[in-house]
Amino acid sequence: MDLSRNHLYWTCQLVGWSSLTLINIIFQVAAGSLNANTLLYLVSIMVFGIVSTNYYRELIKRWRWVDLSIGPLLPRVILSSILITLVTHILTVLTFYVLRYDAIMETPVSSETYSPGFNLYLSLVNVTFVCFFWSVIYFSYHYIENRNKTLKWEATVNEFELNRLKSQLNPHFIFNALNSVRALIDENPLKAKLAVTQLSNLLRNTLSMDKKKLISFEEEMRTVQDYLALESIRFEERLKVSYHLHPHTHRYEVPPMMVQTLVENSIKHGISKLTRGGEISIESDVQDGQLIIRISNSGQIEEGNAKSESGYGLSNTRERLRLLYNDLASFRIGNLNDHNVLTEIRIPINS
Repeated sequence: MDLSRNHLYWTCQLVGWSSLTLINIIFQVAAGSLNANTLLYLVSIMVFGIVSTNYYRELIKRWRWVDLSIGPLLPRVILSSILITLVTHILTVLTFYVLRYDAIMETPVSSETYSPGFNLYLSLVNVTFVCFFWSVIYFSYHYIENRNKTLKWEATVNEFELNRLKSQLNPHFIFNALNSVRALIDENPLKAKLAVTQLSNLLRNTLSMDKKKLISFEEEMRTVQDYLALESIRFEERLKVSYHLHPHTHRYEVPPMMVQTLVENSIKHGISKLTRGGEISIESDVQDGQLIIRISNSGQIEEGNAKSESGYGLSNTRERLRLLYNDLASFRIGNLNDHNVLTEIRIPINS
């Protein structure tokens, strides 16, 4: 255990037991029953309470009780609280009788000044409750600490996985974009120059997007439009593009390059395989607290290819959605009819 945690533990031990003792002393004073015997009893309970709970803590660490679930842990805690109370009281009573002729007392303690009790039954119940409460605080602290460590570890893993997935997107995208520019250089230098400008914009956006988990749908669509502008130069009249974007969807956030990747897949695996080319349509809407993005393209997919890496290559999209939204987002792709494929993403807008 590191120094800061150990310091926190002993601070809580001393403050907690001292506060309990002080409260009891105040009540005794208010009741007019505070005397040397009572004071000795309360101080002894405090000292042996600290010793007992510290030993209890060492047993918890040795037997790894912090790894137990609430079912097997609860009876152990109850039994331990009772045992600690008994041990504490036995040590306290022994100390009381050993020190009964202490100099702080003018006369020996007789049976009249100390009944076995000092309301022994009530004291046992109170100390048992204190020990149980001590256990609740101790295990709650470790549960919260372990939970935070788990969440940090999961966040680190997710961050690593997201970066790995995004790194897979850029080389593939750049390769296709450079091919589009290369095809124009000899055929139409002016269009090639325009294409280089558009590619430059795309690369600049891509570099900035790599640093973000989410971007606005408006930013993503600018990337998509630049990409489709490049592809339109390459396909010419074989590619028709239409947009049906709800004005309220621009401000919502999406994973960077996700829509662009799906559009790229639609062209690569759909329209590019058609001799006459085809049409791609992008639509956005908001329904039931979700941002809905639909991409429709000419073509067909074979049964099973929608889930395969070698088909539409969509495992990347599914995995990113899972990491970012768990089960709150959905993704599906399939044949809309005999001539078109529909890809749909649903993303919670309040995530």
